[in-house]
Amino acid sequence: MSNNTSEPHMETLSETENFDIRKIQEPDGETIYYLQLGRATINFFQEEWDEFLSFAGDLEQVQPDEDGYYSLQFDNVDVWMDADDWTEFKTLVLGLKK
Repeated sequence: MSNNTSEPHMETLSETENFDIRKIQEPDGETIYYLQLGRATINFFQEEWDEFLSFAGDLEQVQPDEDGYYSLQFDNVDVWMDADDWTEFKTLVLGLKK
């Protein structure tokens, strides 16, 4: 039996009830991170992921806008979260440190 190396290897890095973060090691050696926020998925290559992790260290500094929504901005993608989703998102990101 041969070892099939053409399949990507997936690892769940953190998950909550509605969100998760997965790391995919592609057969060509590329690593891609997937941030699943409800129905939206944001993909990161390693350099972008490293930037996200730098931002994640400052989550407590993020304040809601005048309507009470928290905003995340990624390359051409904006995500708004209410207070409950923001709390869950912070839990998700803190789960990365385990």
